[in-house]
Order: sequence, then C-alpha cells, then structure tokens
Amino acid sequence: MRRGYVLLLLTVSVLEFLPLFLAPTQPALRGDNLGHLFKVHELMDVGWKPWIEEWYAGFPFLRFYPPASYLTAAFFGKLLGSALRGYAVTLMLSAFLGALALHFYLKRLKREPYTAPLVFLLFPWHLGVAYIEGNFPRANAINLSPLFLLGVLLLSEHRERYLILSALSISLVLLTHHSIVIPLLILALALHWESLGELRVIGNSLRVAGAVIFLTAFWYIPFFYDRKWADFWRMDMSPWLFKHYSLSPSYLTRPEMAIPLVLTILLWGMARKLGRGDIRKMALLAAAVYLSLGYYSPTPWLYSLPIVSLIPPYRWLDVTNVLVPLIVADALSGLEVRKATAAGLITLVVLLVPFTGEIPAIGSIPQDTLQLAGYLAEQPGSGWRFLVNNPGAVYSYLPALSGKDTLNGWYHEGNPADREMNRLWYLIATNGNASPYLKAYDVRYLINAEEPGYVEVARIGRYRVYEANVSFVQPVSALMVGHFYDLPLDYAYTKRLPLNISGVNVIIYSGNPDNETAKRLLKFLKGGGTLVWVPNKAGVLFGVNASVRMINSSELSSAVYNVSRFAQFRYGNSPWYGPVFTNVTPLVRMGNWTLIGVKRVGRGTLYALGGNFLYHIAYTGSRYELRILRDLIPPEKIKIERLTRGEGSYSFEVTTEGSALLRVSEAYFPYWNVRVNGHEVKVTRDDRTGLTLINVGKGASEVSAVFKDPLERLRYYSALAWAILALYALMKFAPMRRLSGPEL
Repeated sequence: MRRGYVLLLLTVSVLEFLPLFLAPTQPALRGDNLGHLFKVHELMDVGWKPWIEEWYAGFPFLRFYPPASYLTAAFFGKLLGSALRGYAVTLMLSAFLGALALHFYLKRLKREPYTAPLVFLLFPWHLGVAYIEGNFPRANAINLSPLFLLGVLLLSEHRERYLILSALSISLVLLTHHSIVIPLLILALALHWESLGELRVIGNSLRVAGAVIFLTAFWYIPFFYDRKWADFWRMDMSPWLFKHYSLSPSYLTRPEMAIPLVLTILLWGMARKLGRGDIRKMALLAAAVYLSLGYYSPTPWLYSLPIVSLIPPYRWLDVTNVLVPLIVADALSGLEVRKATAAGLITLVVLLVPFTGEIPAIGSIPQDTLQLAGYLAEQPGSGWRFLVNNPGAVYSYLPALSGKDTLNGWYHEGNPADREMNRLWYLIATNGNASPYLKAYDVRYLINAEEPGYVEVARIGRYRVYEANVSFVQPVSALMVGHFYDLPLDYAYTKRLPLNISGVNVIIYSGNPDNETAKRLLKFLKGGGTLVWVPNKAGVLFGVNASVRMINSSELSSAVYNVSRFAQFRYGNSPWYGPVFTNVTPLVRMGNWTLIGVKRVGRGTLYALGGNFLYHIAYTGSRYELRILRDLIPPEKIKIERLTRGEGSYSFEVTTEGSALLRVSEAYFPYWNVRVNGHEVKVTRDDRTGLTLINVGKGASEVSAVFKDPLERLRYYSALAWAILALYALMKFAPMRRLSGPEL
C-alpha cells in the first residue's frame, strides 16, 4: 500500500471527527454524547473503580457496557489533557483502523481495495450514530466492524501469526459494543460460509475462540454472571419503546438514507452485470433494512424472538456501513482502471452530500446549565444528591461540572435500582407524591419539579431549584411484605419476609402468609411487634377469620374513625369485594362483620385491615384512609454522626433507642461487604427503592461498608493475555518492516 493512500485514510478519519476535537471545553453535544463523555471523565478522574457514586444511587462502573472505547478515550484524554479530545481521537483512530482493515480484507479477496474504504469513511450512518444519536461506543464498534470480518477471514490461514491477529481483531470489536456482535456474526457467516465449513478452519476457529475468551473474559464473565442486576429493555415488552426504536419508512426517503441506498442499488446492478454482484450481499442489505422497520414491518412478531428482542430494530442498519462499501468494491472490481477511478470518484462525490449533513456544528453548554452546576458546587457537604426533572444526557454530565452526585444517569442498564427509580419518574411525571422516594434516595436538591417537603430556594434561567432536609441514612419504621402497593408513605418492601427482622417494629403483610411465614410472624408479635394484616382473600391468621364479602359503604360504622370520610367502595360502576373479619375487636364495623379490627397477640398488636384496604387507598387516593394507615406506624428516631462516603465505600456512627432497621441510600448489589461494630452482617434489598437495609442493635453502632468485586481480578488475567498475544503478533510481523503492514 502506498504511503499517500494511508495518509489519505488517516486524513479523512481525522477530518470527520475534527469538530469534536475542536469543540468548546464544555460542549453542547447532541444525543447521548455527554453521558458517554462523563464515563471518560470519571476514568480520568478516579480510574476504573468497581463502584462509583456520581450517578443514580451508586452503580457498578462499566459492568454492563463494554469498556474498550472508554478506556482508549481516557488514555488519550490523559495524554492530551482533555476528556473530549481523548473522546474525539478514539473515534478518529477506530475509523482509521476500520478503513485500513477493510482495505486488507478486500485486497485478500482480490476486490477493488481503494475506493471502498473511503466509501466506508464517508458513509453517513456511522456519523449519525456518533454525532446525532451520540452513541460513542457503538459508533466505534461500527468503525471497527471490518476488523471483525477480517478476523473471520483469517480463520482460513495456516500461519499462527494470522490466527493471533484474528483473535485480537475479533476481541477488540467484542469489547467495544456488544449489540453489534449478532448482526456482524450473521454477516460474517453468510459471506464466508463455504470456507468456514472446512475441517482445518473449524480447528482454527476453536483455537481463536479460546484466545478470544481469555482476551475478553474480564468483561464478559462478570457481564453474564451479574446479568440479573441489569435491566435491558426487551423490544416486545413496551409498545412505546418498540415504536421509538423502529425506523419509520418515511425516514428512507430522506437524503442521508435515500442517496446511499439508490447509489448502492445502482452499483450492485453494475456489479451484477459484470458477473460480480453477490446476491447474498444485497439480500443481507435488504434484510437489515427490513429488520430496522420493527414496529412498522408486516411481521412485528419477529421481535419477540429471544435474541432479536434484545436488539433495537434500527441497529440492524449498523452493518450497512460495511455492506455498502463491499458492494461498491464488487462493482468496481471488474472495471478498467480509468472506468473504476471515474465510478469511484462519482460515488465519493455523491456520498459527500449526506456525509456533510451528518456533522452538526457544536456549541457550548447553555449558560444557565453552567450556572446551575456552579450553584450546586457551592452547596456545602457531599452526603446528598440532586435530581433534574429531565432524563437528558446533558444532566448526567453535571457531576463533572459540579462535583456533586446526581440521581440522573446514562444509561439505565447500569443502574441496579432502575426499575424502582422508574416509579419515582412516573410519580413526578403524573404529579403524584414522589417525596418518599426522593428522600429515600437522599435527593436534597430537586430541580424543575415541585414535591411535598421541598421548598424553592433559587431560580437560575429556566431552572427552579427546590431543597429539602434529607439524610443518607434513615430509620425504616415499617416493612411491607407480600403484594406491593405504592403508597405515599415511607416504608421498605420485600416480597418475602426477610430472615432477619430484628429492628423492624411494624410489618405490613399484604396477602395471606403461608404456614412457615405465619410462624415467624407469630414470633414477631409475641416479641412486641406490630403486624398490620391486609389479606386479599379468605383465610385465618392467629384466630382471626377473613371472609370475602361485598363492601357496602352505607353499613360502615365506627366509634374511632369518621367513616363518612372513607372513599366509596366501588370499582367503577361495579360493587367492591374484599375480606371482612370475625373474632377480632372491631374498630370499623360493617353490619355484623369487622372491616378494621385489632387483637393483642403476646406482647404485640395485630391490626386486621379488610376490604383490600391498601388497594382501595391506591385506587381511590383516599387521604383519610392513608392517614389511618400512617397512624399505625410510629416514627423512629436515630442519630447519625461522622458520615463519610467514597467511591465504593461509606461509614457512619448511629445511636438508636432500640434495635432499628436502617435504609442506607446506596443501591443494593451483592458485593457490598457491610460490617456493624466490626462484624460482617447480611443486608437486605429494599425492593421498593432498590436501596440497602441494615439491621443494628440498641445503642451506639459503627457501620462501615466496602464494595469488593470478586471478579475484578479477571482484568489482570485478560491484560496479561493481551500483552502476550499483542507482543507475539508484533514480533512476528515486525521483521517484515513494511509501512503498509502485513500482506494480508
């Protein structure tokens, strides 16, 4: 390969991402870019810590997103003194390596190897991903996709150094982004099926696969091992997401899509006429476009299939960035040099129209957002979080600007409390009472949303800042067990009764407990606890009989409560059915039955709430019934001193009047090592908030916690494998001393 051509590929790779490199220090990037840029900033600031505090309620850093793009950007960011410049250089480098790999790939296949790599660089799809959507790791994976094809092609080699190169190439793509792996694998298998079936190639494939496992194990083993703690969206589970991530047919008529597609069809027709038009490539291109339609396709049921459901439909178009150049190479391969040059130049000129449209101008972050960051930075302490009522990626970058932690973050898959936090977002969006969640998550500053207990303290441009007194550690007065109901009260929730319920004073049991659970609840009552039983069907508990009856509001009477303030027991226009009781002291009667009753059991108190009481509160929004429930839960008091927090650690001293259950505003994950007074203890996950519950005894206690990832050491093993294989490859190819690299 001539030096000038290498320089040309490098120049185009640099120019297409130069706007990012030259962007302002605090850039107003589009899409998700600032969310990804924060990860680079975090790596440069504190390194690759297993757990960081800046987003959500803490999360395992880079656990569920391949790290290659971020690590590379952080490395160059350190060299260049800027996270953004490291970010831009990484995109430049991946584009250059991809174009170079495509050249070698085509040369080995004896196809025209010079125009197609330039088409690859000028194809607008990867630029749209990088600039418009702002998906940094995926843009790098698209850039590197020819490396994957080259790696598969090299499996037919008999020389060991090429197999090592194959393993390194495939591994690099696997560690850049995982969602492109399936489409690329399908593409590679379809293009090279004949050679891959040979016995020698099968043996080479097994050897390369073994090397790939060693090279990528440090990320993929923890990824699959802890998969249950991630929350990846399935396309078939949400109609809104399915439609949002599907490509509307109207989009195909836009210049950035229509021009490349029409050009590709013309070139494929030319190649077909010359006898070089591979029908498989056009079929694969058509399949990728079809699958991208998703919601708009005639076969939406396809996206409920196991693997397809995990890939957003529009991402099938990622392979077009390499498929189209391959079709171009086929078309130009059968032409004379002059005709091939002319056709290639026409192709490149035509592609420049959509290419330039995919590179937007980059300005600075709005001034009021910077002022908001400055305001937050000035606030004392660090044992609190803020939340901006907007899920935009720009707000996930605010911790880099303010030095404070946020409940905003990007992306949701890395948040161990994502499903629970969705309730918070829903309540804010529907004007519900989200304050129990906000205070549980230690949100001191709430921005652009009004909630009970939060007082406006500042107005900064378009931002309104509200403040409330919060604490990183809170006592939990009640534990709800069984069926979950989201009520505007502060309580923890577990589906099953935890093994350790010391410190719990009130248990709200929603449903009908089994025999084993009933025995443990009886022990809890005899020890002096308060049990609020809210059955949803007929049954017997500790001598209290529950039978399902139609609830008639006109029959309610009470010497304790004002039953006229109860919401009507109606389900729309239909009657309301629910349990009522006998053999219990009535607080609210319904004729000869008891709707709400009380009974002493040992030293404890059992309250029986009938009529599907919790659901009735949630369904009707009855504030009076909610107050009845709240009055059954006495407030807890604790004293917290010497609270300290770090990346993956926290400690505090607590003083309680009796044993207590504490909610720590740190997301639960199985690798937290928590000690109380020096002794390791088992903690419980609060399934209402996704946070951590810790039991402590009466008096003063010292609590300390450290996040210890037992899989972290895999990084060292994989790093050693990378060093050995990369050094081996360099030694084998170095004697060739060619600027153009190995003759692939």
